[in-house]
Amino acid sequence: MRGLMFGIRFIKTRPIDYVLLFRSGKIRKQGAGLNFFYYAPSSTLVIVPADTRDALFIFKENTLDFQELDIQGQVTYRVLDPQKLASLLDFTVDVKGKYLGDGIEKLDLRMTNLIQVAIREKFRSLNLADALTAASSLAEPVLERLRQNPALKELGIEVLDFAILKISPTPEIARALEAASRENLLKNADDAVYQRRNFAVEQERKIKENELQTQIAVEEKNRTIRETQMNAEIAVQEKQKLVEEAKMDSVQVVERKKAEIETQKLASMIDQEKRKKDLVEYQTQNLLLFSKARGQATREEFAAFKELSPELVEILALGNMDASKIISRAIRDLAKNAEKIGNLNLSPELMSLLINKEKGK
Repeated sequence: MRGLMFGIRFIKTRPIDYVLLFRSGKIRKQGAGLNFFYYAPSSTLVIVPADTRDALFIFKENTLDFQELDIQGQVTYRVLDPQKLASLLDFTVDVKGKYLGDGIEKLDLRMTNLIQVAIREKFRSLNLADALTAASSLAEPVLERLRQNPALKELGIEVLDFAILKISPTPEIARALEAASRENLLKNADDAVYQRRNFAVEQERKIKENELQTQIAVEEKNRTIRETQMNAEIAVQEKQKLVEEAKMDSVQVVERKKAEIETQKLASMIDQEKRKKDLVEYQTQNLLLFSKARGQATREEFAAFKELSPELVEILALGNMDASKIISRAIRDLAKNAEKIGNLNLSPELMSLLINKEKGK
């Protein structure tokens, strides 16, 4: 708010504030989040909170067994009809926006009273132990009771949520409950020790029985193993006997086979030696016959040459020679009579022919 001259004021509100401007007993302006100028001396401003509000409460109640408990909680609500609520409770504010009326306090008080009435009806049917743990079970019925309450509907209030945060006994009752709980815990501890001992004894007995059963099973298993080993040894001995017999039979067969092989080898060697002997005899006879035939042919050839002159024999020998050998023989003969020859010319082509013939060999 800001002040101006001559009593004219300006008001600026939040969107969650429902503003009503009264002048001469009538509403001149109303709405949420309004901003306007007004004449303060003749005007009255009412601001009703239109947002959701959380109201805390705490009060004492007695249980079915006349034990006093402190109950703390919270209720969440909102204003559905600000104009109706403004007509029933005072939400007047001054020029600075501070509440002059007690509407907020009265609204929270009425809400707490309604909650206390609803919870009292439930608590009177619960003993101390049940009441201490009834916070979650009481929340839903009380919330439904508040939503259906005609007084809240008349005020234009809608309850959105309700929760009991804490239910606590008086210090004396709390100590007594702690002692009782402690005794129960100690008793439970003793019972647990007793049960553990009984369980340990039972387990020890089961362990002994299991050990005995295990020993019996082990002995039975060992007996079965010994019998199996004996049967296996007998089977092995029988198998070894069969193997030895098979070995002996195999050795005999091998020996017989070796003897047969040696006999065959000896017969083969004898036959081979006989064949070698026959071969040598045949070769000797063939060589003799060949030598006789060759000697006879040579004698006949020499007998034919005896009747010919030496020059003819030489000509026949030269007839079997090639041209290079004949030329070489001629040159050799010329060399024998060199003192009788003045000049001897040999062409290069002849020399090349002789040389190439020699290299071709």
